[in-house]
Amino acid sequence: MKNLNFISILLVLFTAISCKYNSNNEKKSIEKYWETLDSSGFSVYLGNTIEKQKVFTKYITADIETDEVLSEPGIDAADDPAIWINKENPEKSLILGTNKKGGIHVYDMSGKELQYIESGCINNIDLRDDFIYNGQNVVIVAGSHCTQNSISLFYIDKSTNLLSDSILNIKSSVELIYGLCMYKSDITNKYYVFVNGEMGEVEQWELSSNNNKLKADLVRDFKVSSRPEGMVADDKDAILYIGVEEEGILKVNAEPEYEFSTNWVAGSNPTDRSLVSSDIEGLAIYKNDNVSYLIASSQGNFSYAIFEIGEPDKYLFSFIIKDGKLDGVEETDGLEVVNFPINDNFPKGMLVVQDGYNFSNDTLKNQNFKYISWEKIESLIHNQ
Repeated sequence: MKNLNFISILLVLFTAISCKYNSNNEKKSIEKYWETLDSSGFSVYLGNTIEKQKVFTKYITADIETDEVLSEPGIDAADDPAIWINKENPEKSLILGTNKKGGIHVYDMSGKELQYIESGCINNIDLRDDFIYNGQNVVIVAGSHCTQNSISLFYIDKSTNLLSDSILNIKSSVELIYGLCMYKSDITNKYYVFVNGEMGEVEQWELSSNNNKLKADLVRDFKVSSRPEGMVADDKDAILYIGVEEEGILKVNAEPEYEFSTNWVAGSNPTDRSLVSSDIEGLAIYKNDNVSYLIASSQGNFSYAIFEIGEPDKYLFSFIIKDGKLDGVEETDGLEVVNFPINDNFPKGMLVVQDGYNFSNDTLKNQNFKYISWEKIESLIHNQ
């Protein structure tokens, strides 16, 4: 961990307070919590988390970092990434990163910002390719809109590599909208968006385009036992994974006609003696022809848990991201992973993670996102 001077501690404290207490609908006041804590209180928090990290023997380093997100210094703004692979020209692939203080950043493969869409508080984001809209084959993008309590839809124009402004806002009935993911059914080829709220509600919306008009229909809703956030859908196996922050990771049939039932991923419960903490955030799936892996950001100890998913599921290990040529990564919210060979830096795909504390030496900067070659994680798996 970096050596923090007093000013950095105050800035990090402000970030931590924002992350822990500033709800996605932004109705809570950060200043209220600022008055109750001081730098010594944060030092205890940080020290406890560093102590928890000592159990981890596996670690990797980041390869590339993005430009900083737009925000005031010390504010928790960045949250969740999505990756679009340009299969015709992988070097032109895009990374989308949400900014809870204003919209969506679009980055290239070197981490340079290409575009910023001002769309309000966007928390989680996801996308699916080959959606027909206005007679075009586009990439449909969905984001959970914190201030509007809605699902905001956008698209990537593949001919220009540009992200559109929002094209539809779907009003959600969940209380305090939070996590989101997309699902394209291999069974029906239909497109869906899952969204959840802080009170445990989950909604499933079907997206369609008819006569160039975008339509969204609520097809299912259910409730989990406590506050969820990160979600990811396995399109091929029709499974929705839901991170329930204090309990573990649920797996649910993603097809809308199925009723909800409680089925936990083995080893994901913090009481199972695994290294998964009691604050599960982002989820992502890496699949190839032989095996599937589920990755979860474990925010309570700044780590990442890997599960081999199938029948049965199996917790493999957890790792951390330490300082290397770039700073390490702490307190990750969202993450995403792809298995497509992109370039020489990412020949087997990549992992993208949000960095809660982005440092340059001892100076705390605005948050950003880090890129990591899948080869590094594959090496950890093979050497476990």
